[in-house]
Amino acid sequence: MHKTLHLLGLLLGGPKSGYQLHRILRAHGQLYADLKKANVYYLLDRLARDGFLDVQAEAGARGPRRERLIYSLTERGRVRFVELLRQGLGEPEPSYSSVAAAIIFLDRLQPEEAVDLLEARRAATQEQRRDAAEQGEIFRGRPLTEVAIDHLLSLMDADLAWTERTLDKLRAGLLFGSEDGSEKSGLDTAHSA
Repeated sequence: MHKTLHLLGLLLGGPKSGYQLHRILRAHGQLYADLKKANVYYLLDRLARDGFLDVQAEAGARGPRRERLIYSLTERGRVRFVELLRQGLGEPEPSYSSVAAAIIFLDRLQPEEAVDLLEARRAATQEQRRDAAEQGEIFRGRPLTEVAIDHLLSLMDADLAWTERTLDKLRAGLLFGSEDGSEKSGLDTAHSA
């Protein structure tokens, strides 16, 4: 949903090529980090097929086709944007991630490896947070972008806090089963009680 909202929202400002949209997204760094170039073109094609965008070919572009595709919102696209905007702001959205699945099976690793992996996760998240904070400085004075970056930083802060708590529990020996390894992962025993 959020990727579609981003693209439709950017097109509210007027027609743009896929390349222009990708450049805008890339300039915002971590804020749009999960919208890669291939995603942009795939979504633009899908949105056009679904009637949310009009597509016009413009001659004179570099590349094998020698034309640039220019995307603009249809009325249906404007309506969809408002629907997604209201949904995004008004409805909580659970954040599912691979770490939530992986943590259930944490005891399948040696404790030392689990600690090493979580320390690497912490270091990578800290680096991403620094990058996002730098982006925040670049966009200072743009209140809505500042709020979006603040939300992203808050999520990263929560992840860092969770990682620290989990590392503390690992180091204290609170997350692994008995010495003989008889305790299984959380999903193995969830329904045995």
